[in-house]
Amino acid sequence: MKIILTTLLWLSISFCQTSKQSFGALNPNIGMSAGAYANAGADKMEIDGFFEIQSINGLYGDVWFSQLDLDSETSLEFTSSLGWMIEIAPDLTLAGGISNNTELNGESLNELFIGGNISLFTGLAFSGINDTPSNFIGIFDLNFGPLKNISVDLSMMSVSDEDGSDIFFMLKKTMTKGFIAGYTFSRERFESEEKRTFTKQGHTKSWTVPVQQDGFFNTIYIGVTF
Repeated sequence: MKIILTTLLWLSISFCQTSKQSFGALNPNIGMSAGAYANAGADKMEIDGFFEIQSINGLYGDVWFSQLDLDSETSLEFTSSLGWMIEIAPDLTLAGGISNNTELNGESLNELFIGGNISLFTGLAFSGINDTPSNFIGIFDLNFGPLKNISVDLSMMSVSDEDGSDIFFMLKKTMTKGFIAGYTFSRERFESEEKRTFTKQGHTKSWTVPVQQDGFFNTIYIGVTF
């Protein structure tokens, strides 16, 4: 079963965008939150949204939808997770649980995950229930030193699996009344097609094969949380 990069990205954002980054990306607050985001990149625009709830004993759950757009080549995705989060110390939070990603075209991915936040670093490890390859997300908060007191949240994220890794540099500004604006610059892998030609005894045959390529992407988003 393929690894869905969007799932990993939005699971990490669900930890980051709905909590105060000054306390790390995993934050055992109590309550409910929801939000919606409009994302625009070089090749498409889409809408994403979420709802999450956390209880007093550390149990939490969330539901995300993503890739709501007019692109016929993409399918609406739903991501849900259920887990438990505990604050061991002011700069140390641990979490674990199960996540599910389902596309309307029928594809589904179920994973167990475990992670933690230590000061400026957050790590999340995912393992597929059906023997799918493991994945790892690492998020580093860049708001330290001379950047500690600026009004913009800066972070760097890496998404890694057995085939390589993708790097994201993220900038986010939280405004009044829950409005959020952000920008992401990334180097990501993507699947493309390559034409192959074979000639034998005067006969030529051509076909296309999937190939992995790397590219640089720019994405901006605006949203609101409540």
